[in-house]
Amino acid sequence: MAGVIGSEELVSQLKAIEGDVAVFSHAHALTVDAWKAAVGGEAAAEGASIAKNLLLRDKNNKLYHVVALESTEVDLKTLSLRLGLGKKLLRMAPAEALGTVLQVPEGCLTPFALSRPDAKDIVLILDDKLKGEKKVFFHPLRNDQSVSISPQGLQTYLSSIGHAGHFVDLSIRDVKVGKDNPPDLKALADGAKAYTFSEAAEKAADKAAPPKGGKSKGKGKGGDKKGQKGSKKAGGMAGDDVHGLIKEIQEDFFAVLAATPTDDKSKRERILKDLEMRLNAFKNVAYTRGYKAAKTEIISMIKA
Repeated sequence: MAGVIGSEELVSQLKAIEGDVAVFSHAHALTVDAWKAAVGGEAAAEGASIAKNLLLRDKNNKLYHVVALESTEVDLKTLSLRLGLGKKLLRMAPAEALGTVLQVPEGCLTPFALSRPDAKDIVLILDDKLKGEKKVFFHPLRNDQSVSISPQGLQTYLSSIGHAGHFVDLSIRDVKVGKDNPPDLKALADGAKAYTFSEAAEKAADKAAPPKGGKSKGKGKGGDKKGQKGSKKAGGMAGDDVHGLIKEIQEDFFAVLAATPTDDKSKRERILKDLEMRLNAFKNVAYTRGYKAAKTEIISMIKA
């Protein structure tokens, strides 16, 4: 059943697996909140839950698709430790992965896209809580439609395309790994294969990643120490690296925000507060550099 198919063919396949699969058309939903608003009535009538989808990558560009109930908090730090990634936390995968690997537009991430030939090496992690749901909503390769299917039906579909899904208890916290307590999900990471993305995507990811130890990457003895301190406060990023800042926000803040339940207002407020502090730090670094550049230019004009 694997191959490049469209939404209509996918729905036909799902109905062949589970006769009562329902399809609902609605406005385009790019976020979980918009999706909830779009299918609220149908969800109540169907007794169905919404599943959020996260496409993550590790430091070696191995991809992980996490499917969890909207109410489940996905702790990226804990999940990274359990996968044996150490302090190198999972991050949002490059947008390029959606188009080239899963071949779906942004906002259409769904486990059904794992039927794509290039998606065979993506590790699929399923929230253990999904097992207890009667029906779950997913996008059928487009975000202006939703289909409701049982967890058993989803597993049957995954089996038909030869893609294994791994049910994981995502509520586990305070994980401590060591010689006597190895990471319980390490086998998933070890068995995965790395993907290769375009040079542009790789450079953007490198800019977004803070330097080791939070130190500036500036070379030479003539580096501006005050400027380095300012960059350190801004996550090790240059004060004028706007594209790097945007990428960092997408991969760090948006990833955590997307993994946080909408009803956990206190945590969402803390995340947004952290983002505000990062932006202010970035602004201060940029201001300081601009001031120094202008001062140097004025002094050189006076001396001339």
